[in-house]
Amino acid sequence: MEMQDSADIAISNLVHQYNGKTVLDIHCLSFTRGSIYAVLGHNGSGKTTLLAILGLLLKPTAGKVFFEGKDIYRHSSSIAAFRSKMSTVIQNPLLFDTTVENNIAYGLKIRGIPRAARKRRVQDCLQLVGLEGFEKRKAKELSGGETQRIAIARALAIKPQVLFLDEFAANVDEQTIALLEEVIKRVNRTDRSTIFLVTHDTHQAYRLADEVINLFQGRVVRSSLENLFKGTIENADNLPPVFDTGRMKMEVVSGKRGSAYAAIDPRDIIVSDSPLRSSARNSFYGIVSTIFDNGTSVRLRITAGEEMTVKMTKKSLSEMNLTVGSKVYLTFKSSAVEVF
Repeated sequence: MEMQDSADIAISNLVHQYNGKTVLDIHCLSFTRGSIYAVLGHNGSGKTTLLAILGLLLKPTAGKVFFEGKDIYRHSSSIAAFRSKMSTVIQNPLLFDTTVENNIAYGLKIRGIPRAARKRRVQDCLQLVGLEGFEKRKAKELSGGETQRIAIARALAIKPQVLFLDEFAANVDEQTIALLEEVIKRVNRTDRSTIFLVTHDTHQAYRLADEVINLFQGRVVRSSLENLFKGTIENADNLPPVFDTGRMKMEVVSGKRGSAYAAIDPRDIIVSDSPLRSSARNSFYGIVSTIFDNGTSVRLRITAGEEMTVKMTKKSLSEMNLTVGSKVYLTFKSSAVEVF
């Protein structure tokens, strides 16, 4: 059965196992061309495995992968052609032991692009990543940040339809991160490349991505996992279940008992300067510890027994006159707590 919608890439009933252990179990996801997607999750959540499957580098144990409407593994003769439209940059990229120019031009050369066109494209890509004039430098002479920039330039040289970036900013300084983020946004805007980011940096994910996908133990979850807690669910007779982290207790809606995880999306938490009169069953006193600027919005870290992250508009922040040290109340519904 072929995909009939407008999704550029899609997966259905995807399961992947290593040595009999399930590391991915995703019912369905679809991705539209020209969008930026960030994949967030803790170590072992399945992020890199998902990227490898989407990049056609790993065949899933079960399920279907669609590219441009085609069920890839029913059209296995087309896999090489689909792969040729994709580029991947990993956390610690390996460059060929030759010049920067040869590294960047490699993908163009194997595609039969003429020498003069290759040279122009290499210069364009070096300019894009801020390393003009590096053509004749040896790859082994580059710093860590320069190596990452050259790896991205090499990936972009073929003008990929899909670009995968696995922790691309893990080993570079803040100035280089800012430059590479601008490169990503520009390539997405000018070439309509679909871009997938795997990152541990929540703020980077929400800065760059049109959509953020959160993975927990191989499954897609609704909450952003910024407020993820481990604890125990208590269930007293005739009372709603309570999730206890050891530092705070919150009412939840769940049939689960005993050890569990719980997450609250930062967008589902209301911040006020006094207790609210509402039907929401969870309310906590806290103190603002950090304020992050996210462009059109802000994210606040608030100590309220546990460290909580909340999201609000800059207008609300200004109207409430909140600063680091401000005393606030956090309120959220029991149904806003995702338990797993």
